[in-house]
Amino acid sequence: MNAEAFNTKVKRNVAHNFDQSIRLYREFEDKHGFFEALTLKMAKAIGVEEHASVLDIGCGYGVSARALRDRLGCRVLGVDLSPEMIAAGRSYCQKDGIDLCVGDGENLSSVVEGRSFTYALYNASIFIFPDVSKTIAESHQCLLDGGKIAFSFYPQLLGEDDADLFALAFERLGEPLPRFRVITGYAKACEALESRCVDIRHHRWTRPLDIEFLQDFFSIPAQSASLFPGKDYEARRELATRLFGTLDDRTETGRIVWRMAEGTKSTAN
Repeated sequence: MNAEAFNTKVKRNVAHNFDQSIRLYREFEDKHGFFEALTLKMAKAIGVEEHASVLDIGCGYGVSARALRDRLGCRVLGVDLSPEMIAAGRSYCQKDGIDLCVGDGENLSSVVEGRSFTYALYNASIFIFPDVSKTIAESHQCLLDGGKIAFSFYPQLLGEDDADLFALAFERLGEPLPRFRVITGYAKACEALESRCVDIRHHRWTRPLDIEFLQDFFSIPAQSASLFPGKDYEARRELATRLFGTLDDRTETGRIVWRMAEGTKSTAN
């Protein structure tokens, strides 16, 4: 399969998985308030200013957009591949200053239509882009000089001495580690950011290892598909519950780490 065909397949699967995930995403967010918290952690880390213009790439049903609007008064354009997510988001985000559109983050010009933004943010979405260099180049084009691109990344589960608890959980469950837990790794995403931006900075949000949180998060169809590809949803959900249950003895020392990176558009670019 050539790169173009692979990218098309990935995007089709991503849109389908997220179309199937709306109800459980909303139940998860109502219970944990996680994506709002992650949005605001990243906003604080990179210094998002009040009333800024934000391009929210991979916006889902608008949790990030609404948090930025409610807390900071930002004007937000959200873009997502999933028509069902956008439809749900338009109901969830009935506020002036938020506009949600179906679109491809690797081809933003047709959605943005010449508008420019102070921030281009990927809240827990950059790792599902098959061509990360292209989406970073596209978002860079949409930035005002001095504007920032930032992303939060797929979680690490770490134990003592930074042991990989994902690997330990799969070993204990007797299942192989998935080949494509993410489509694009953190190093590759950072490399793309560095190719377009200056003043690269990294941040971390570390939380205690919470088994119930992980079981709920990875029971969402779009998330369980990354762990157990090729299995039907009910099988994936059951396996996700068992998988993280194997780490009950690591809650005292284990942690969930969300990495973030930011870069600035140089006025010389």
